[in-house]
Amino acid sequence: MSRRSDEQARHGGGEYRHPSDSDGGSSREFRRHGFGSAILGLGVLTLGLVMLLDNFGIVNGEDLAAYWPVFLILVGVSHLVRPEGSRRVFAGVVWIAIGAVVLLSNLGYISFEIWDLWPVVLLLIGGRLIVRPFISRRLPTGENIGVFEATAILGGANRRLSAANFQGGDATALLGGCEIDLRDCGSEGGPAEINTFAFWGGIHIRVPQDWEVEVRGLALLGAYEDKTRSTPGEGRKILIIRGTAIMAGVEINN
Repeated sequence: MSRRSDEQARHGGGEYRHPSDSDGGSSREFRRHGFGSAILGLGVLTLGLVMLLDNFGIVNGEDLAAYWPVFLILVGVSHLVRPEGSRRVFAGVVWIAIGAVVLLSNLGYISFEIWDLWPVVLLLIGGRLIVRPFISRRLPTGENIGVFEATAILGGANRRLSAANFQGGDATALLGGCEIDLRDCGSEGGPAEINTFAFWGGIHIRVPQDWEVEVRGLALLGAYEDKTRSTPGEGRKILIIRGTAIMAGVEINN
């Protein structure tokens, strides 16, 4: 049996399309996935070139030092140009805004102290709470459906689920903590998604060993920590963690 026929048999007898086929779809998809990192690479390349020219006395690096926030703007752009499904619009806008404000300050167009921006934290909290019901993925409701909602404000919220097909949920911690235990859930169904928001608090999520976790959250003076140790194998359920952690932490383990 030829290699192509063997590959076709392993794919259930359907038509097998090699990545190098003439349609070029897979290569275009690869380029889309790598476009964000290419933008960051352009920023690093430019920085290295400027430092090299400065060492040889061709340019004055100190005159260009004020433009370093452009790198933050490029970080934001790299979040926006990712393919659908992994795009981080909120994170991209935040990085672009931070870079633009610092750049304008370095160029003398505006003047501010870092502590002048603390009300922005309240704006982020209020905006997140307002828009979350509209941007969250619509989840099914009813008995024996694997969904949850947990909100902890100056306190704690504990949720433990046991469902064959876990769908997702929302966890919010404001000066409090959320404990989400999903270890008794099964691996049926497609990807699940948990939206998180933590401010001066913490969210702890426990997942089964055979789940694969993808963290897509934005941490501002905080952290998203994926401490899971998943077992290898096919058919693992995918859990996507989204959201924002401001001076807070979101931890996922099993």
